[in-house]
Amino acid sequence: MDWMKIVWALLLGFFIWRMIPTASHWLKHGPKGSSKEWMTTAMLLGGVVLFVLLLMKSVAR
Repeated sequence: MDWMKIVWALLLGFFIWRMIPTASHWLKHGPKGSSKEWMTTAMLLGGVVLFVLLLMKSVAR
């Protein structure tokens, strides 16, 4: 079973190593969002977090 963990770790490391050049290219040449777009995204993510917290509180009782 230990050899499977080693294989998965090597595979994950390979995927990350292959992804770094593509991610840096996207960061340099990708579209930039406006402050309004970032605020909308933050509000949506905040709403999701609050909804999950509400669900967790309702189940914990």
